[in-house]
Amino acid sequence: MYSYPIKLEFPMISIGRQVDVRNGDGKFIMRATDPFFSFKDSMNVTNGNGTSVYQINGDTSFRFMFQFASMSTVWNIQTPDGKPVASVRNYYARMEEFESIGIEKPSSINADGTPSFKGIAGQFAANMANHSISRNVPARLVYQVMDSEEGGNTLGWIIPSRGTAWFDFLPYSTRIQILKFPFVGRAYTPSYEFKIGNLSNPATLKLQKQRDLLVDRYTLEKLGELSDANERWAIPALTLATMFERTRVKEMTDW
Repeated sequence: MYSYPIKLEFPMISIGRQVDVRNGDGKFIMRATDPFFSFKDSMNVTNGNGTSVYQINGDTSFRFMFQFASMSTVWNIQTPDGKPVASVRNYYARMEEFESIGIEKPSSINADGTPSFKGIAGQFAANMANHSISRNVPARLVYQVMDSEEGGNTLGWIIPSRGTAWFDFLPYSTRIQILKFPFVGRAYTPSYEFKIGNLSNPATLKLQKQRDLLVDRYTLEKLGELSDANERWAIPALTLATMFERTRVKEMTDW
């Protein structure tokens, strides 16, 4: 359906988020825009004629005017007539296998059904320890693509590549200190793997940030077979993830 590598380019200056998506031959595919000032967590995707082809809505119907006030963690991609295309959920994973790290909480009830003060104290201590772990153990941002928001089946994953994931395992303050050096932020080129179905499956596409002094550019390379049906939801989902990742990197470099 598309020719690769697909190119995603952000304008040097814009009010709000915007990215243009083009075929490998330079042909315009679509433009995703997220207004900086809005009371609704919603993005619009248009084709070369300016016609809306997708609407992307956050799971919170209201946001407090500005992008940074968005509380959405799940984004639903729909056609203009409301037909679901895919749902993208973003969250932080602490290990490659996405295993959680924490202390198991003891029961607050004794075997005879009476309250266990020792257990209650243990739960309080476990909560404090788990909160400290959550704040200090590095994590990576991953994206899960589903066929619907509530109880949906997993269609695919967008995860940091092993070759660049080491940077995301550094403490956040360390990452900021590194990226504060002149031009280091422009030289930082993270990459991401797109996998269909299970995490154990081989990567089908690779999203790579490009080195550029002025404009943020990403390329999407094809690594394996991708059917037209999968491409219809994969490209909009990857475009959305690219917008979020570009924002994440800019926030670290502008700290």
